[in-house]
Amino acid sequence: MSNRRQFIKSFSAAAISPFFIQSSDLIYAKKEFMASLNPGAISLKCTADELLDYAIKFKFSSISPPLMDLIRFNAGDQKAYLMKMQKNGIVFDSGGLPLEFRASESKFKEGCEFLKENIDTFASLNIPSFVTWIMPTHKTLTYIQNFKQHRTRLYEVASILENAGLKLGLEYVGPKTLMARDKHPFLHSAAGLRELIEEIGKKNVGYLLDSFHAYCAEDKNKDLDFLNSDDIIAVQINDGVLGRTAATQQDLERELPGDTKIIDIESFLNFISSKGYKGPVSVEPFNDEINKMQAIRKLEKVRGSLLKFGI
Repeated sequence: MSNRRQFIKSFSAAAISPFFIQSSDLIYAKKEFMASLNPGAISLKCTADELLDYAIKFKFSSISPPLMDLIRFNAGDQKAYLMKMQKNGIVFDSGGLPLEFRASESKFKEGCEFLKENIDTFASLNIPSFVTWIMPTHKTLTYIQNFKQHRTRLYEVASILENAGLKLGLEYVGPKTLMARDKHPFLHSAAGLRELIEEIGKKNVGYLLDSFHAYCAEDKNKDLDFLNSDDIIAVQINDGVLGRTAATQQDLERELPGDTKIIDIESFLNFISSKGYKGPVSVEPFNDEINKMQAIRKLEKVRGSLLKFGI
């Protein structure tokens, strides 16, 4: 998920104060949601061990799996890592899908082989799912051509995951400003993603829901009402940038939840809760100011943004 900034750039030409967490703040945490720490989403450079220590220190109850570090661990180190997570009440959130399905067929096949080679390890580490995003444009493929390629390739990915008991979460990207990026438009709303998922036809494929993309796509709760708890694989909450409407927000410029109050995140979370989702909730602000912060200040700010909503 943290690669979209690089992906878009490769194909395309408020002061923040620290938030110190008080133990009393956690009393009011919503038990149905788990605060999740995704280091890539906030440009937090750390090892797997450092990530877990940060999660413990700042009372996150979920972390995005540091896949490459975990693969390099020997069996003993993997077991010790899982035991430390369990001791501190921490579970894995979805991992970023570790393959490129948007590029050439050879690159896609190479990624599938990597996934097959490591899928048993991922399953043994209790990683529940992988997530990825759907780019809403394409340089050369028409909508139908792109749809068929997504259906075929993501069916293959879902099959690999399904055999190991893992799920696949797909995220639509809502900003309308991104639609001018390439010649051919593609799906960019809940309705469009629903059509793709239904065509993929795998029971282990669902949705990564992001408050920012729902807002930009002008998807209301009623537009998402077809979902049930099993459909929701992962959840992210982000806020919009001041001075911009839903039509003028930029994909790679967001704020932490509650910082601008442009997006009704409380309503979004209440809707997610009403569907029975009780999993991790993370942030992905793509915010340069947050990215430049030192690690501790960055973590204070991110953790505080989730606590604003009782997470």
